[in-house]
Amino acid sequence: MGTSVRGFPAWEKAELPEAPVFRWRRWTMLIGPGLLMVGANIGGGEWLFGPLVTAQYGGRVMWIATLAIFMQVFYNLAVMRYALYSGEPIMVGFFRTPPGPRFWTVFYLFNDLGGLWPYLSSNAAVPLAAVILGRLPAAADDGLVRGLGYAIFLAAFVPLIFGGKIYNAIERLMVAKLALVLGYLGFVAIFFVSRDTWWEILSGMVRFGSLPPGDFNWATLAAFAAVAGAGGLTNSAFSNYARDKGWGMGSQVGALPSAIGGRTIKLSHSGKVFELSAESIRRWTGWLAHIRRDQLLLWAPGCLLGMALPSMFSYQYIRGISKVDGHAVAAMTAQAVAAQHGQIFWFLTLLCGFLIMAPTQVSQLDTICRRWTDVLWTGWGRLRGLGGNQVKYVYYTMLVLYAAWGLVALKLTPNPLVLAISSGVLMNFALGFSALHTLYVSLVLLPKPLRPPWLMRAGLVACAIFYIGISVIALNQQWPKVVAWLRG
Repeated sequence: MGTSVRGFPAWEKAELPEAPVFRWRRWTMLIGPGLLMVGANIGGGEWLFGPLVTAQYGGRVMWIATLAIFMQVFYNLAVMRYALYSGEPIMVGFFRTPPGPRFWTVFYLFNDLGGLWPYLSSNAAVPLAAVILGRLPAAADDGLVRGLGYAIFLAAFVPLIFGGKIYNAIERLMVAKLALVLGYLGFVAIFFVSRDTWWEILSGMVRFGSLPPGDFNWATLAAFAAVAGAGGLTNSAFSNYARDKGWGMGSQVGALPSAIGGRTIKLSHSGKVFELSAESIRRWTGWLAHIRRDQLLLWAPGCLLGMALPSMFSYQYIRGISKVDGHAVAAMTAQAVAAQHGQIFWFLTLLCGFLIMAPTQVSQLDTICRRWTDVLWTGWGRLRGLGGNQVKYVYYTMLVLYAAWGLVALKLTPNPLVLAISSGVLMNFALGFSALHTLYVSLVLLPKPLRPPWLMRAGLVACAIFYIGISVIALNQQWPKVVAWLRG
C-alpha cells in the first residue's frame, strides 16, 4: 500500500490526530474548505449563467444546478476522504495509478483546458468598465475592457504572496467576499424581488426533468451545470485545502507556504498514513463526520443560495431576453434594477458583480497552480532534495508561467460569454472522468475498511454519467457549427 509508482515515494507512517468535536456555540470550527469554496464558487458562472439561463428560460431549468451540486457532494467527500487518509491531494493519488505519470500528465493537462482560460478577469472587467463609462461597454470600448482585464488578472496574484499558509490568505478573502455578496443579494431579494419570482426560482430547483419549450441551446445548459458549485477539476481542490487546513493526516504533512510570512511552514514530499486499529477507526469516523458537516451544512446550501439569488435578480428584472452580448450579460441586471430603484443600485450591483468575479480569479489561479505543484513535489525525484519550505519555489514558478499564459490568453479571448460556455463544456468532461478515477483510487489505494460505502460509489458513477452526458448532448447539438467553424 502506497508503494512507489514510477518515482512516487511510498507513504510514511504517522498517527491520525483526534477529530474536532463539533458544538454549535463553537460554530467557527465549521470555517474550512467548504466555506472557502462557497466563496470561490459564487463566481463568474453564477453571475453569468444563472441570470442568462433564467432570463431566457425561466426558473424551470434551475433543477440542473440542484442536481449538479448534489453530484459534486459525492465527489468532494470522496477526494477529501483520500486526503484524510494519506495527507495527499487526490491529483497525487491519480498519478499513483497505472498506466503511470506520463499518461496522466497528458490526460489531465488536456482535461484542464477548460479551466486554464482566465475568463473571470475579462468578465470582471465589464462591471468595472461600466462604472467608469457610466453605461454598459460597447464594442468601441473593447480596449478599455481588455486593459482592465489585464489589471484584474495581475492583481489576483497579490493575495497569494502573503499570509503564511496560502490557504489562510484565500480563506480570509473568500469569507469577506461571501459576507458582502450574500448580504447585498439577500437584501435585494428580500425587499425588491416579488413572491412570484421567489416561487419561480425555488420551485424550479426541484422541477427535475423540466426543459424549455422549442429550440434551446444545450451548450448553455451544459455550462450552467459546469458552474453550479465548483466544476471541472476545481473540485479536486477540496483535497488540497483539507490537507492545508490540517484535517486528518493533513496535519502530519504540512501545507504550501506563502512567499512572505511562510518561513516556518513546510510540506512533506510524501503522504503519511496511519495504522488501522480500533482507536484509529474511531478517530477516522470522527473526521468523516467533520467533512460531511463541511459539505452538507456549508458548501451545498451555500452554492444553492449563490445560484438562486442572482437568478432571482435576472428573472425579476430582465426576463424574456432572447439574445445577450458577452459584454452586456455581466452588467445588464444592474441597468435594469437601477431603472426601478435608483442610480445607487447601478453602482452597488456593478460592485457586487465585480466582487463575485475578481476574487474568484484568485482562487482559480491557486487551484490550477497547486494541482500541478503537488504532483511535481511528490512525483519528480529531482525536487526531493529541496527542504519542505522550498515547495513555494515550485508553486511560484507555476504562478509565473500561468501569468505569462494568462496575459496571452486575455489578448486572444473572444466574446467572454462564448469562452465561458465552451470552457464549461470542457470542464464537465474533466469532472466526469476524474469522478471515475477518484472511485478507482478509493478502491485501490485505501484500505478496505476505509473505502467509500456503496452509496458514495454509486454517487461517483452518477456524477460521471451526468456531467459527461450533458456535454455529449451539447456537442452533438453544436457539432455542425463546430465543423463549419473548422472549415473556415
